[in-house]
Amino acid sequence: MKSDMVENLDLKSNVTLISLTDRGLDTILRIGEGLPKTVVRRFYIHEKVVEQGNNQPFSRLSDIVPSLWQESSVLIFVMATGIVVRQIASLIEGKDQDPAVLVLDENGKFVIPLLSGHLGGANAWANLISDLIGAVPVITTATDVRGMTAPDEYARRYGWKVEPVHHLPKVNRLLLEQRLLKVWANHPWQPEHKTWLSDPHYRFLSENEKDQANVIIDAFPKSNLKSDCLYLIPPILSIGVGCRRGVAREVILDRITSAVEQLGASLKAISGIYSIDLKSDEVGLIEAAKSLRVPFQTFPADELQSVNLEEQLNRSNFVSEKIGVDGVCEAASLLGAKRGRLVLPKTKGQGVTVAISLENYL
Repeated sequence: MKSDMVENLDLKSNVTLISLTDRGLDTILRIGEGLPKTVVRRFYIHEKVVEQGNNQPFSRLSDIVPSLWQESSVLIFVMATGIVVRQIASLIEGKDQDPAVLVLDENGKFVIPLLSGHLGGANAWANLISDLIGAVPVITTATDVRGMTAPDEYARRYGWKVEPVHHLPKVNRLLLEQRLLKVWANHPWQPEHKTWLSDPHYRFLSENEKDQANVIIDAFPKSNLKSDCLYLIPPILSIGVGCRRGVAREVILDRITSAVEQLGASLKAISGIYSIDLKSDEVGLIEAAKSLRVPFQTFPADELQSVNLEEQLNRSNFVSEKIGVDGVCEAASLLGAKRGRLVLPKTKGQGVTVAISLENYL
């Protein structure tokens, strides 16, 4: 289980390491040196520590923690747990929004995943740090202690979201009490899911049994969900967007939200926002993607036009005259989906066009 957790970490995470003392500095440097090169790491050291090197000095934790909370996917504190609790208490929003928070003693003997153990990956990061520096991981989540993998841990491993988050405690408690959860998926499984499919604490249901499910994998959640049931939302909706220059983020978000709701899908199912290279610096698109916490990617005009012709997509004379392609949003959504199909053709409004493609696989 430990190796599975570590192997499925997001190794492109933004990791911030913070220490108050020189011994703590040694510990965070040991951790930093062992992290994969793909990890973006930053070191913050209290100004009283003489040797700063390339590390960022600070005088008070309260001056840096609020901004780091927004910028980091993983926060590693080397100091007393009580100090950390007081610093982060007012910043906590929810299981699906908070960064992973870990605490170590200054000698690096113990590592405690304090917050976002499953969805944020704190438990998995604790196991990785244990491998790197020999620290003892102090993991207290009940499912892990009993040798079971919770559904939100599987969601983290596969990059899925949870909805509604407030159902998590009851579903995880059901796993603890019955040692079994029933799962139904509305999308084809893939070879990378074999660990879950072979987990004896889960039973995977057929179409005829889906009403019995405690866990449903679907990008299209229904509102009338019983309290002992949970949706895991795979990011399989590719949003293609075209827009006038200077359209505000709020307008773009409103158009995307309307399009996703028209399909009956969840915003958490969005894999990314896609457009043409000419829009690579479009502030509204960039900010909309940040608000949705998804990537923003653009494609060259010739790639978009190739898709327009192959798929015989909707043609706009205006767009063709202006930028030399028959259309942007439908082709961009298909390129974003890679192996998908168009499920919502171009919709227009307020200077924004939106189309949605659905990935065929989880």
